[in-house]
Amino acid sequence: MEGKRRKQYYWFWGILFIVLVSGIVWSYRSTYIAGTIKFVTAQTGTINHEHSVAATFANQELPVIAPLSGKVQYIAEDGQRIRRGEPVAVVLPEGAAPGTKESLQNQTITAAMGGLFFRQSDGLETILTSENLIMMDLNKLLTQTSQVRVVGATAQAGEIIGKIVNNLVPTVAFLEMSSLDGLSNGKLIRLTIANQTVSAKILRKSDQPKGVIVQFPHYIDGTTAQRRQEVTWIYRPPTNGILIPKTALWTQGEELGVFLWSEGVVEFRKVKVLDEDDDMACIENLPSGIPVVITPREGLEGLVAKVKNI
Repeated sequence: MEGKRRKQYYWFWGILFIVLVSGIVWSYRSTYIAGTIKFVTAQTGTINHEHSVAATFANQELPVIAPLSGKVQYIAEDGQRIRRGEPVAVVLPEGAAPGTKESLQNQTITAAMGGLFFRQSDGLETILTSENLIMMDLNKLLTQTSQVRVVGATAQAGEIIGKIVNNLVPTVAFLEMSSLDGLSNGKLIRLTIANQTVSAKILRKSDQPKGVIVQFPHYIDGTTAQRRQEVTWIYRPPTNGILIPKTALWTQGEELGVFLWSEGVVEFRKVKVLDEDDDMACIENLPSGIPVVITPREGLEGLVAKVKNI
């Protein structure tokens, strides 16, 4: 009888010990797992679909040439719109001084066409033209070297002292593309040049060099001073909504969702992905500002957790 009571005593304390140890282990495990959870807050934002591409621009440009050697006095301001026949500069012959008979030989240069006057030239005004980009061998055209220069106080006869750009004629450009998939003649593509976003029409596709010739609806500011520059191609419309890192997405069973923090507890919520890029996903039916887990794994649902450092 006494031995039976002793056995029951041992069993009681053995079971109690196991329960206590299990509770401590479970509590430690839950606390440890909860402590390793990393959160970020869902935020309102935009998913953009853009590529940076190299562009070579061409406009209708006419060089302004000094008729003789001498000192150049500009009349037109840089970037000023002038009419055909208006004066843009005066050249004083070498050795002439104001108030002398030689000063009568001063020659006024007038605009041969209307447009914007620029003192800067690069020697490609008659080479990289809209017509040449559309018709000629692009390999030869794009290897032309520009030599940007601004004339100083004096110029030699026949030297280019500026140019006039017809800003009433649309700008044309060659865009270097890594792939021509989905691009066809006549298609409109969205481009951002500096702070301007416009639609351009594809006029020609090129396999070598790979890219497309596009025409803008109007003259693009800044393409005269910087003929070659990087532009942004918006290949798909942007999506606005609630953004979370793609690492937060988790498939549970057959449902795609996220683990989020709600009233101190981690819970799984099914979501719908509207759009995504390399890093972020735009989610439907998720409030802005709610903490989501970016280290999802099995066993998180129902854990008590504290949100820190987000």
